[in-house]
Amino acid sequence: MENLAVNITNLQVSFGNQLELSIDSLRVYQQDRIGIIGENGVGKSTLLKLIAGELFPDHGKIQTEITFNYLPQLTYLAEAKDLNLELASHFQLRLEETSERKWSGGEERKIELIRLLSSYEQGMLLDEPTTHLDRKSIDRLIEELRYYYGTLVFVSHDRYFLDELASKIWEVKDGEIREFSGNYSAYLTQKELEKKTQLREAESIMKEKKRLEKSIQEKKKQAEKLEKVSSKKKKQQIRPDRLSSSKQKDSVQKAIQKNAKTLERRLQKIGETTKPQQMKQIRFPVPKSLELHSRYPIMGQNVQLERSGRTLLVNGDFQFSLGKKIAIVGENGSGKTTLLEHIRKQGEGILLSPKVSFQVYQQKGYQMTSEESIIRFVMRQTEFSESLVRSLLNHLGFAQETLTKPLCTLSGGEATRLTIALLFTKPSNVLLLDEPTNFIDMATIEALEKLMQIYPGTILFTSHDSYFVERTADEVYEIKGQKIKKVLRSEEHTS
Repeated sequence: MENLAVNITNLQVSFGNQLELSIDSLRVYQQDRIGIIGENGVGKSTLLKLIAGELFPDHGKIQTEITFNYLPQLTYLAEAKDLNLELASHFQLRLEETSERKWSGGEERKIELIRLLSSYEQGMLLDEPTTHLDRKSIDRLIEELRYYYGTLVFVSHDRYFLDELASKIWEVKDGEIREFSGNYSAYLTQKELEKKTQLREAESIMKEKKRLEKSIQEKKKQAEKLEKVSSKKKKQQIRPDRLSSSKQKDSVQKAIQKNAKTLERRLQKIGETTKPQQMKQIRFPVPKSLELHSRYPIMGQNVQLERSGRTLLVNGDFQFSLGKKIAIVGENGSGKTTLLEHIRKQGEGILLSPKVSFQVYQQKGYQMTSEESIIRFVMRQTEFSESLVRSLLNHLGFAQETLTKPLCTLSGGEATRLTIALLFTKPSNVLLLDEPTNFIDMATIEALEKLMQIYPGTILFTSHDSYFVERTADEVYEIKGQKIKKVLRSEEHTS
């Protein structure tokens, strides 16, 4: 018999007048490995805080039978003292004997994880643990957690991380939680099966509605025809021998009318149904002024990169192909972001085709404080048709009825999706994306993947998300040991 770790009953949590979570019954059993997924702002972090005792529900009860260690999404590192040296070595964290050491975002995350892993409790709650971590560190964390003997509950948008560790998925949507068995790939399979089932049911319902509507029309026509005949007979002198025949026709007419009403009631019970939404294919037009003809619009010759007195790249040579999606990978602090910025500024050693026009992704780069509507805001900044813009916004999760919403009412997740939309609607032929999957939910990541695949220009991007790189990159370059080299696809997971 499974031992209970957490029991949640009749729980409700609201912020202001907005109901965030409503849970009738939810259980965590000891040794469970639960990955929590859902769009930004739906209550994933709130759920972890409730279990951790950092937050209390408006109604309901949370009963915890074990003690949890808890890693919040945002941490504030004070100092890096008394760390487990073995774990620090495993995470390739360079500990320096100076209080003035400035840690990068990835290094800070490693320090918090090392602290957490150094202290054993029967349960562990992790909120986006892979944020800012490079791929090697993510693999190291997976190995540490794989051999963790306890109950693991974590929020993540990293599909690889979810696949490697989760044995159950909790999907948070519309304030409710649904549980799926298996890892993220198993969850996707179940969701796809649900979608196909819904499509079949919708098609079946539509066919039944059409059949009933046709039958109702036929019955009504029959009844109308009999009524006309009956009215005509009543105006005439009816012989006694034909009176019974006339009464019989009236009975048939009433039976048909009754049958039609029965069919109408059945039609009303069926109600409305909608098929799962099918996205329209997007095709981005390329203005003549932005057409590139050079086979390699971006090249580097003997590029040298330094930051804060530290050498990042020596004698860097590369040729980035026209129209390709190019991933630049490497460990934290290897120089990926610095290289993108060096290319944008056309620094020393960078050769650009004359017509290169950049658009740069900056998360939350826009202050959404205006009363202007979403659609007007985007249309002011693009040469694309409104129908194309509406289709693109729809791909990013904006329903048509929401496009008139004022910018100032957007959530953080909506503002991020709008920033991504602007990236693709402003004129450009080269996109520079630095860790675009950080802090965005999986639905937006998958929408971004599709938009990148159909974008006709060249894209340079950095990412520690191995699934994202696998799905979008035509070519992969790695910065390692102050060198940059093209990586064969077979080498990606071993580099």
